[in-house]
Amino acid sequence: MKAYTLIILSFFILSSCSSYKAQPPIPESDEKQIIFFSDENNLRNETSYYDALLELKNKFPTEIENMKVVSSDENRLYTKYQIEQYPSLLIVQQDKILQKIEGNVDKDEIITPLENVLSSSTSSKK
Repeated sequence: MKAYTLIILSFFILSSCSSYKAQPPIPESDEKQIIFFSDENNLRNETSYYDALLELKNKFPTEIENMKVVSSDENRLYTKYQIEQYPSLLIVQQDKILQKIEGNVDKDEIITPLENVLSSSTSSKK
């Protein structure tokens, strides 16, 4: 009886396991997507990006909440979007880069271009 219980328990445990499939960072829809390329070894260089994103979250909560964060070990995505510096932030739509900000920049140099691109999406939906 114990062997039977063990087999059934093993079956349930193994059936709950699934293989990991990486999700594409860009949605298939027409929605604009924010992609943040981060280097976890140099987080102190990303402070202005975090500050800008926190400030923009009040105005664009859905867009910021749906932002994709890409770590430095995902080389395929860095190559695809031609990312040359950490940190970097992109807004893409239908696999086209609408805005790209790279390297150490001030918070305002992040907020203004992002706000312009994200505002154009919300005003067109009204």
